[in-house]
Amino acid sequence: MKRLIALLALATGLHLAPAIADEQGSPKQITEAFYKWYVKSLADNKVPLDDDVEHLKGYVAESLIKDLDKQAKSEDGLEEDYFIKSQDYDDSWLTSVKAADLGTKGATAKESVVLGTTEDNAQRLTVALSKGKEGWRITSVEIVPEE
Repeated sequence: MKRLIALLALATGLHLAPAIADEQGSPKQITEAFYKWYVKSLADNKVPLDDDVEHLKGYVAESLIKDLDKQAKSEDGLEEDYFIKSQDYDDSWLTSVKAADLGTKGATAKESVVLGTTEDNAQRLTVALSKGKEGWRITSVEIVPEE
């Protein structure tokens, strides 16, 4: 009986370890998951910075959230959505989010993100992330200039 309990405990522990690792994910996984959730939130007429800050904190560094909140509440406000670098999203972005690793060095990473399916509707971004106690978090987003 003790052997059975030990085997069950071992199997349960082995099963949980990948789940915990997957929860934090790689920079690419975090970035893709963020943009899929974020664009869907916009499509659902939500403003994640106001309506779902706790969920946002699972992907974005708290310092960036504070800076964006401060800027949004300032007299000038935000001219565009910081994360998509646009005032609105394209419907194709709901089903087409692609991230690619640009490089990881220690606790920092950069990802290339393409929202959209064609040159006409695609938005190209560079996303920087840093790794802390909670895992990878987005620290900045820049638009990739058109060539």
